[in-house]
Amino acid sequence: MKTRRRARSSSSPSSPSQKTSAKRPARSPQAKRPAYPTLTVSFVSVDVKHNGWPGEGVKATDLSLILQLEDPGAAAASSAALASARIPFAASSGQTVVAADLPPNQSGSPFFGGAVKVSSHVNLHARLFVERTNAVGPILGAALNTVIGQFAGRIPLLAAPVKEVLHVQIGKVIATELARATAIVPVDATLLGTHAVTLALVAPRTIPGLYAPPGSPEGYKRGMVATEGDLVALLHLTLTLALPR
Repeated sequence: MKTRRRARSSSSPSSPSQKTSAKRPARSPQAKRPAYPTLTVSFVSVDVKHNGWPGEGVKATDLSLILQLEDPGAAAASSAALASARIPFAASSGQTVVAADLPPNQSGSPFFGGAVKVSSHVNLHARLFVERTNAVGPILGAALNTVIGQFAGRIPLLAAPVKEVLHVQIGKVIATELARATAIVPVDATLLGTHAVTLALVAPRTIPGLYAPPGSPEGYKRGMVATEGDLVALLHLTLTLALPR
C-alpha cells in the first residue's frame, strides 16, 4: 500500500542558519542628551559703531573679538576661564560683519569649537580690541596686561581694570581694548533651547590717540581711540543650552 508524502508547508520554520533577525531602528545622535548641561555660543554678526580709528573719515582697522566663559564659582582664578576664543577681522566704523564674511575656521560658528560643559550659571565676557602692528602712538611704553598665545585655549581670564587701559599682546601684535560687555547666563529650563542674544559693547574709558592724515604735511593730529560710555559695537549671538534628562 502506497502512502502519500506530505509536502512541506512554506510556512514551516526554517533552520536557525536561515533565520534573519529584524533590525532595530538606529537612534539618531541628535536624540541623545548630554550627561551634564552644555552651552553652545555662535557668532551671528557685529555692528561696528566705532572701530578705534582716531582720525576723521572712514578707515578700516584690524579688530579682535575675544569671548570667554567664566565659572564664577571656580576655586582658583587659574581655572575660572572655562573656554576662550578669538575672532580677528577688519571693519570700518558703521560696518556690519556677519559670520559668512569670515573664514570658516574663524567665524565663531560655533565659538570654543563646540558645546562647553557648564555649571549652575556662567558669565559670558565679550571684549573688542583694536590691533596695532607696533607700540607707536598713544600706547607707547604702556605695560602689557596679558600676553596671549596663538591658541585660543591659552587665553587666561582677562582682567577688567577700571582706570587703566587694557593692553594685550596677541602673537606679535599689541592690541588695545575698545569696549566690553558681560552677560550672566543661567543654566536652567528658562534658557533651554536656542535663543538670540545681543550684547552692547561699551567703552569703559576714554583713550586719546594720534593719527596722520594721508598725504598731509601737517604731521600727526590728535583724536580719540575711544570715549568712555560710548556704544562701540552691537554683538549678535545665539546661545543654545542643552540639559541632561
